[in-house]
Amino acid sequence: MKLSMLVNPFNERNLALAAQVGVEEVVLTYPGPGIEPLLTAKKHVEAAGMRLTVLERKIPHRRLVHRLPGWEEELAGFQSLLRNMAEVGMTVACYNWMPAEDWQRTTCTSPERGGSFSTAFDLRLVDQNVTDADGAPEQKTPAAALWDNLQRFLDAILPVAEGCGVALALHPDDPPLSSIRGQDQIITSNEALRRVVELAPSKANGLCYCTGSLHPTGADLVAGIRDLGPHIRFVHARNVRGTADNFQETWHDNGDIDMAAVIRELKAVGFSGPMRPDHAPSMAGESNETPGYEPLGKLFAIGYLRGLMHGT
Repeated sequence: MKLSMLVNPFNERNLALAAQVGVEEVVLTYPGPGIEPLLTAKKHVEAAGMRLTVLERKIPHRRLVHRLPGWEEELAGFQSLLRNMAEVGMTVACYNWMPAEDWQRTTCTSPERGGSFSTAFDLRLVDQNVTDADGAPEQKTPAAALWDNLQRFLDAILPVAEGCGVALALHPDDPPLSSIRGQDQIITSNEALRRVVELAPSKANGLCYCTGSLHPTGADLVAGIRDLGPHIRFVHARNVRGTADNFQETWHDNGDIDMAAVIRELKAVGFSGPMRPDHAPSMAGESNETPGYEPLGKLFAIGYLRGLMHGT
């Protein structure tokens, strides 16, 4: 497997820091339509001695999830994105099917080790979301329709992905609850991920295995990796403590997940793709304006994961 990192803010200093701690591949947040932003990012990443391989977060898809007016334009934009990614040599498009568009938390100042801050979720405070998720539409989409819409999306997007040589990697819902504010969610378990790959058998129909999204449900991560290994295209290594309706993100060495066991099983199934440290606490001196994505905690996480990769 290859250590990767979402570099935030995306600037020369942080790219240099990533390269210095052993990052091989860089993950880019959706930069907008067209190929030019991808070419510019690639130039900066390669100048720092790394490869630009993965794109994730904020790919426009909310209308596709709910089959809202304008879904055709979003589909065409997604297809165009895959073609542009292929042109610049990128290999993985990580997306989600979250009805609220992205992950949600109810605080970004939950105390962690040494006075650092992490994000946490408490279902009782669900209306206090602190992330940049767009939120679900007022009209709810039931689970059966979410599955139908996903099937239609895969049927339309996979031929393009296969032709480009870019793999899709579906991220689980986060938080992994079957319902939030009365809106169903469907990608909340190992079993749901298995159903996804069986909806449309294709090498391009892959998964992002996010340990921190799945563990709060009680999912067996080692068993999930063993079962889904051939379909895993991208790994989010994140540690947490708690349950799906009330959990806190932690330092990578300080939660309920046995991260060493996760790395051992990824090796056992032959996973050779990119793995990045997902959310990490914000450290002293950081603004916490982008909770989970401040740079210093990621540097610690890279070192910890690198040690596990060498020692397991």
